[in-house]
Amino acid sequence: MLSIALILMLSVGLSEAQPGDPLEHYAWKNRVVLVFHSDAKADAAVEQIALFKRQEKELDDRDLVLGVVDSGSKGSIDGASIGAKDAATLQQTFNPANSDFLIVLIGKDGGVKLKEQTVVPVETIFDLVDAMPMRRAEMRRNQ
Repeated sequence: MLSIALILMLSVGLSEAQPGDPLEHYAWKNRVVLVFHSDAKADAAVEQIALFKRQEKELDDRDLVLGVVDSGSKGSIDGASIGAKDAATLQQTFNPANSDFLIVLIGKDGGVKLKEQTVVPVETIFDLVDAMPMRRAEMRRNQ
């Protein structure tokens, strides 16, 4: 029995030593929109990012942060660069088929709320977020 407990303690310790989720910092604090793109679809990514940049106040109101991951395993989240390992982790987790262009909305709970392979109007994202129970509670508190 003691050996089972020792094995369990060691395995917990080993799992903590593994690299964390690149989005862990945002869990329960922010919703995250990830824009994945290949070089061939860089124009679509630029268009999508520009749509979000024009709505910064609305993004902030909804606790939304923007992440961008290109096919070369470079990326950023909320304006801060992420390493190639984190970019690859996001790619494997949310875009395993390596779509040339993909928008993913992740809720504060870490769940995927939307996946689209075309440029998404910002209002579509806002409407989806505003319909979420957690967001509706936030809006009631802020009235």
